[in-house]
Amino acid sequence: MPFSISCPTRHTDTFTDTGFVHAGVLLALTELAYAAFEEHCGISKPDHVVAVQRETRAVYHAPLPWPEGATIEVTTTSADDRGFEQEFSVTSTARGTPIATFVHTWAWLDTVSGRGIPIPPDVQYFLQRGEAAS
Repeated sequence: MPFSISCPTRHTDTFTDTGFVHAGVLLALTELAYAAFEEHCGISKPDHVVAVQRETRAVYHAPLPWPEGATIEVTTTSADDRGFEQEFSVTSTARGTPIATFVHTWAWLDTVSGRGIPIPPDVQYFLQRGEAAS
């Protein structure tokens, strides 16, 4: 079962006066969803290591009216020592309508050296499982 999180959206999240949530806000919500997913899985890394997106693909299905909120389901589709890929399905919390699908390819970056670092096998397992070991 995918990890899921719901986020409120605000009138200030809209594109001009359209009443619809801006695409950049939807992207930012996927990053918040990843942070919650990582915590949910019990993944920890040194303070100087961060997960960064190497590639992002997005498909928009429908606009999201700001009062409806967004629910994001996170599924890891692959993981190895060089990185992992996740799909973020964004739906309207109020209606369940599909809004967008994002696919992020992530890597771990050592912010001190500026280089990628390998993802340990246990972390790859937690990423693919979508939860911490019981």
